[in-house]
Amino acid sequence: MNQSYRFQLKPAESNDNPGELMIVAMPLVSNVNMSDTGAKAVDCPLCGKSCWASSHLAVAAKMYAGRIIAACTECSIRANLNKGEIPKRLFAEGLKPDELIQPILDKLER
Repeated sequence: MNQSYRFQLKPAESNDNPGELMIVAMPLVSNVNMSDTGAKAVDCPLCGKSCWASSHLAVAAKMYAGRIIAACTECSIRANLNKGEIPKRLFAEGLKPDELIQPILDKLER
């Protein structure tokens, strides 16, 4: 049986996944070279490892404003395995998601 599925992205609405933190994974520089794609090397805000931020991050940040962070693939996988780790860490350090993603977005704009 051959079925085709189509997905359409839409901006997040206030009642979509309320309170859920979205994490965009950024490929590690040590795993892949994305310098020819327009991606910029940035430091993971969680562990400090060098990773690639690309333009899709800015789109995701607009769609999920205030509920999204970017992290290297290792931190993203670790966070997926332990769903409460990142929100607890942000709360303990008095940080908001925008404070972690904005420096990366600023670097993308340069």
